[in-house]
Amino acid sequence: MALNNSERCLVDVLRLKKYYPIRRGILRRTAGHVKAVNDVSFKIRRGETLGLVGESGCGKTTIGRSILRLIRPSAGTVTFDGVDVGTLQKSDNAALRRKMQIIFQDPYGSLNPRMNVSDIIGEAPLYHGLTTKAEADDYVVSVMEKVGLRPESRAKYPHEFSGGQRQRIGIARVLAMKPEFVVCDEPVSALDVSIQSQVLNLLADLRREFSLTYLFISHDLSVVKHISDRVAVLYLGKIVEIAPKEDFFGSPMHPYSQALISAIPVPDPDAERNRVILEGDVPSPVNPPEGCIFSTRCPRAMDRCKAEEPPLVDRGGHQVACFLYES
Repeated sequence: MALNNSERCLVDVLRLKKYYPIRRGILRRTAGHVKAVNDVSFKIRRGETLGLVGESGCGKTTIGRSILRLIRPSAGTVTFDGVDVGTLQKSDNAALRRKMQIIFQDPYGSLNPRMNVSDIIGEAPLYHGLTTKAEADDYVVSVMEKVGLRPESRAKYPHEFSGGQRQRIGIARVLAMKPEFVVCDEPVSALDVSIQSQVLNLLADLRREFSLTYLFISHDLSVVKHISDRVAVLYLGKIVEIAPKEDFFGSPMHPYSQALISAIPVPDPDAERNRVILEGDVPSPVNPPEGCIFSTRCPRAMDRCKAEEPPLVDRGGHQVACFLYES
């Protein structure tokens, strides 16, 4: 979808691919590739939250880490604020990494157990010159207060905190870098439901206060509906639909999106449900189907779907890759 002149693009992902080689035999020759991300393109406007949803293993985390260059893509380009991050020299990466941060899914494994909270939050800002040794303690205290942590606990270690508190430490570590763009890689999936809402509200408040831009990765559509401005649906390494949140949840177009939304739990046991049950398993990313990648499970698949791959086309601000909506 083209952006208006008033809507400045911060992150532009164009034809991103990430293939992992399959090596076999004594000589470890390449026998094939796992196509984790297969020709993905999208834009993220400055100040918005783009929700990236899909089943486990569809390539969501790979996209997030490829944008940040935590893993190197096989093909495609990622442009951040007009700069192609793939062309940057090593000396320029430090400034880029300060502006692009990630909140990891696991609040237990993402924190160094040998470092106390003060060092976890304050180490990187000190390295990047965002604070000095003399001011580091006050800097850490100010960041901890922003995320709802008690400053007097800064000498404690990660094992002394609950899961929700650990995730707040991870968020504080990101916030301390004064980033512009944050990849939120399922930041609440490992937390209790009662804590999830607190962390989501915290992320929303921080976005407004510091003008942050989020790529919010999740498999939970209820969470995505709460925090996102737009939603992108990923299936087997390909984006099949992108739409504003209201359009996506109000009138999903792709059959896969319709099945996902029909599976959202409804708190009313007497409410009528129109569940879309998908038959079969997700195809292997080693050998994806010809034509439309969803054709093997789609209840509305046509002969054409098994022979041709539908492009991602803009239908009045609502992008969808499906032949059902050809005029």
